[in-house]
Amino acid sequence: MSKLETILQEEVLAEIQQLMAEAEAEAERIITAAKEKATAMLNAQKRKLEAQKAAELHRAESAAELAVTTARVEAKGKVIGEVYRRVQERLQSLAESPEYPTILEQLASEAVAAVGEAEAIIVSPADEARLRGWAEGKGLQLRTASEVSLGVVAVSKGGKTQVANTLPDRLERAWETLSADVSRVLWG
Repeated sequence: MSKLETILQEEVLAEIQQLMAEAEAEAERIITAAKEKATAMLNAQKRKLEAQKAAELHRAESAAELAVTTARVEAKGKVIGEVYRRVQERLQSLAESPEYPTILEQLASEAVAAVGEAEAIIVSPADEARLRGWAEGKGLQLRTASEVSLGVVAVSKGGKTQVANTLPDRLERAWETLSADVSRVLWG
């Protein structure tokens, strides 16, 4: 081989080695970049999953809190309903108490005063005997109606106006305030 061939061969080999070194360096750079990209993608996916987990956990906690709150409200509603039922029972038993005739006369007086010029009062048939003397003393007609319970309905002259004054009606009108008071007493 000639000297020229040897020089050319050496130059070609040097160029091949340089190309190989550049290719290896490029391959190493590509591998490093790919590893970095894979690590970044893995970290991004991890953060995404952690965010989803936190969001799901928050939703689950919110749902649990809502369920607890709903259960408390329902339980409190049942207790308030039971209190209301017991108050109604107590009102019904009031008709048997010795104070009831006095209470009935007070209810009648309030209803007559509210109607203005009254001509009659309407009472339950069970209360007719209790208020007969009172009505006659006031110059009022005494009528009975089975739908009137634990109180009276005063009727104006000509019958245009009626004022109901019964214990169940009064309880109904006052119940919103009373139930709030009961709630404060029971649950603060």
